[in-house]
Amino acid sequence: MLASQAKRISSFCISNGIILEQDREKYDYCYEIMLSTLLNFAAVLLIGLCTGFLAQTVCFMLVFAVLKSNAGGYHAESHLVCFAETVGTFLLYRLLAAVIPAGILPYVSIVLIAFAIITVFILAPVGTGNKPIGRRQSGQLKRDCCLIILFLGAAVFFLLFFSAAQWAFSISFAVAAVSVSLIIGKYQLAKHGPEA
Repeated sequence: MLASQAKRISSFCISNGIILEQDREKYDYCYEIMLSTLLNFAAVLLIGLCTGFLAQTVCFMLVFAVLKSNAGGYHAESHLVCFAETVGTFLLYRLLAAVIPAGILPYVSIVLIAFAIITVFILAPVGTGNKPIGRRQSGQLKRDCCLIILFLGAAVFFLLFFSAAQWAFSISFAVAAVSVSLIIGKYQLAKHGPEA
């Protein structure tokens, strides 16, 4: 479904002289990824809206997207799996935010952000078999990831200082989810090699 919609967008752009026919395959892929990302974000935002946590949902998704786009890591093999994993990760976050006692939530946030900082400093960035990261790009991404995670760590402690534990948990869980993605991505690269 996403592939056919992406081809329709490419056809529209070609017929209106926006892109060249010879670039169709590249744009088909880009539009498919864009539609998949929009669908994932829309589903999560809809859940956040329906559960009354839209602002924290936006925070969670922005933090996740910014760090993931720089750090890389695991990528699902299909759009359906990506959708299920994105929604599943968000639902786990909301469940834990609801069941963890308020007095314990700050400590959980500290553990998660510490785990994320260590993981990002050691592993990031992590490419995939289909999208390896060159040495020059890796150095720049490493610096960016380290600056981002340190800024987010400072934000978590700032929020905790002002007793905004739910917001701190939103950030710390998002970066911990990216950290798990880094670990899985690194494992897959080690297991299957760069050609996987």
